[in-house]
Amino acid sequence: MNLGTDEYVTVFQSIETICREMHLTPRVLFGGGDRGWPGDNPFIFLDCSKMRATGWKPSVMIRDAVQMTTRYLLKNDWLLQERKSS
Repeated sequence: MNLGTDEYVTVFQSIETICREMHLTPRVLFGGGDRGWPGDNPFIFLDCSKMRATGWKPSVMIRDAVQMTTRYLLKNDWLLQERKSS
C-alpha cells in the first residue's frame, strides 16, 4: 500500500511519463490560469510526517507509480471501456 511520499510531480511530468509509456507525442495545451476548473487545486503536497513517525515509508515513488498504473491500464484495457447504464 502506498499512502503518500515526500515528493511531488507536476501535471506535465505525469503527462510525460504516461506518454512515454504509451509511445505517444501529443501536443500539450494548457488553458491558462492557476486552476483547471472551479474547485481544482493547482498544487497538492501531502504531509506524511505522522505516517513516517510510525516507521512507515513509501514503497513506490510517484513517477514509478504513474508508470506502473499506465502499464497496468494498457494491459487491462477493458477497464477503460465505457460502462453502460443498467
